[in-house]
Amino acid sequence: MGFLTCLMATFAVYAVNLRVYRRWRSVLTSPLILTPAVLIAGLYAARVPFDAYVHATRSLVWMMGPLTVALAVPIYQQREYIRRWWPALVVGTVVSGLVTMLVGVALARWFALPAAVAHSLIARSVSMPFAFVVTDELAGTRDLTTLFVVASGMAGIVIGDLLLVLMRLRTPHAHGATLGAVAQVAGVVRAHERGLPNGVMASLTMVFSGGFAVVFAPWVARLF
Repeated sequence: MGFLTCLMATFAVYAVNLRVYRRWRSVLTSPLILTPAVLIAGLYAARVPFDAYVHATRSLVWMMGPLTVALAVPIYQQREYIRRWWPALVVGTVVSGLVTMLVGVALARWFALPAAVAHSLIARSVSMPFAFVVTDELAGTRDLTTLFVVASGMAGIVIGDLLLVLMRLRTPHAHGATLGAVAQVAGVVRAHERGLPNGVMASLTMVFSGGFAVVFAPWVARLF
């Protein structure tokens, strides 16, 4: 499967899934969950190596960097939220960042994973641009990091939505911060569907969590 074929297939599957989601709104029909599932099934059926697909669509991953920077616009527009909720943002970022990285270390120890896999697992808790920086710092594997980040985001929006309902968190800052911390970009997209304040808080938490991970992940990795 060639470079253009992989890109066109990715865009086509996403476009179709987006129409499905607009017709039948559900966590399970979300393009963030359905698109990877369909693409994985297609790659398996066509016997396309995962490495070949990743290489062909690497430009899409590169675009995550500029997209993350572009989040500064809605954040600036809602800067009053930062002034009002900065203590919660700081505490939430530190706690969620430490917990997710320590869980990665615990899983790596429990299953006796190789160092490269363990370091990629530690980097899974933040959005792709930050995760790649952490992976490079820890000498992990970018391909594994990509898998872990996507899987973490998918699980985050499914389990995160369920927990938000069970915990009865209705306020925009709590809802957005939770999704941004546990589901990265997928959580930001999900939060924006609920409203701009939700999305802004999710964006803030995601960016702050990424910066926190870049600084402290090397220290946490020493526990492995």
